[in-house]
Formats: sequence, structure tokens, C-alpha cells
Amino acid sequence: MTVERFTVDTTTIIATKREKLRERQAKTPTAAVIALAEMQMRPRPVLNIVTGGETIAVIGVVDYSEIYDPVGTALRYTRLGVDAVAFFTDSSIYENGLEDLLLVSRGIKSPVISQDYILDGYHVAEARASGASALTLYASVLDHTTLRRVVSLTQRWRMTALVQVENEAQVNFVRSLSPHVIAVGSITDHSFEANLALFERLRPTIPYNMKCMLHCTLTTLDQVAAILKFGVDALLIHEQILTNSTLTDDLYRMIDQHRPR
Repeated sequence: MTVERFTVDTTTIIATKREKLRERQAKTPTAAVIALAEMQMRPRPVLNIVTGGETIAVIGVVDYSEIYDPVGTALRYTRLGVDAVAFFTDSSIYENGLEDLLLVSRGIKSPVISQDYILDGYHVAEARASGASALTLYASVLDHTTLRRVVSLTQRWRMTALVQVENEAQVNFVRSLSPHVIAVGSITDHSFEANLALFERLRPTIPYNMKCMLHCTLTTLDQVAAILKFGVDALLIHEQILTNSTLTDDLYRMIDQHRPR
């Protein structure tokens, strides 16, 4: 379906999400959300198993774009054999992200990574109740105490914890939390060039025993080639690559060439 978009900044989106979160907490007790989360099937594994660095996960990105069909897009991705689907609606003020996340997670058999902003433990339980198998948690958004708590809760729910960072201080703190994945990228500057430079600078500070990835959706094969040179465990791939069979074949060929022999 076609959606109407409004340009808003990240600060406004997060402030709106905090207000909506307070409203939901007043309406639905935490215990009720936890009960719903416990009824879900066990999270599907994604980037939280030992592979010896022999695999690079392909993650198809579903975002709240002008033409928005989250389930249809996710189904197309799974038919192409992606390892997971990333789901992101916080590029705009949109209140039905959790409902759409539930539809996507029920509609496909692949693991779903929620990339929407998680602000506290209640949000973690809501995402699990909506079928998320993994969460992106933002060091650029949360204070240390909250980030530590949501990483711990995510892992206790047996979901994969991917933690976004964008500077050395955040990497140093996040290392102490032992998340499954460190995702390098800015939440305000979404340009590939800026995020690639950031990744190049921070890559040496990420421990060898933690998976890492670029927190930026790749839209061209040139971008894929550029990030593969630095060594990553996963790639966020845009629909314009995954809906073109020739580009998709080339994508998997490039990934295969970068696997350890």
C-alpha cells in the first residue's frame, strides 16, 4: 500500500515513542505483556550461534517506505533465501509498528530482527510478544544503565542482541555487555560514505569474538564490495538488490568469494 510520509528528526520520533510507551504501560500491565511474550514460539537463531566466521548473513530490510507491504516484502525475501528479515518503521512517526511486526513474524519462517527503537524493558517484552527473534538496541539513544538492562533482558528472552554504536566510547562500554553483535552506524547520518568511514575507524576496536556488521542498508553492489573488504558477519540489503535476480546472484557470488577458505 502507499503511505503518506512526514519528515521528522530522530529526536522527535523517540520523544513520541516514549509518550506512546507510557500510554501503553498505563493501559496494559507489564505482567500481561510478559504473558503474551511467553506464549510465542522460541526465537529463531540469527547471528547468535558459533560459525567460526565461515558465514556472512544476508538480511533483507523491510522499512516504512512509500510503497509499504511488509508481509509481501518479507515473503519475497524468504523465497530468495535470506538468513533473516530486518523490520524498521521508526524512520517516521508510525504507531502500528508492533502490529506489523507480529504480522511479519507470523507470515514467514525466517527470523525477524526488530530495528525499531527499544526504550526500556517493557519495549523488549512487547517486541518478543510480537514475534521478534532479535532486537537492535541503540547505544546512541539509551543511557548506560538502561542499555545494560535491555541487553540483559533481550538475551534472557533468548533473542539475539545487536547493539548499535557510533563512537569509541560506546564501543568500549558495549564490549562489557557481551552482546551477540556490534552494529556500527550513525542514527542521524544515513549516508553510506559516512557510515563506511565510521566502520573503518571502529572495526579494529571490536573484539574478535564478537560478531560485527554495518548498521546501514546497502543499496548497490559497490557498497557491498566496499564493506566486505573490512570483514563483517552480516549485511543489511535493500529491496532494490533483492528484487533483481541478476543483482541477487551477483550478491551471493561476492559473499562466497569473501568466505574463509
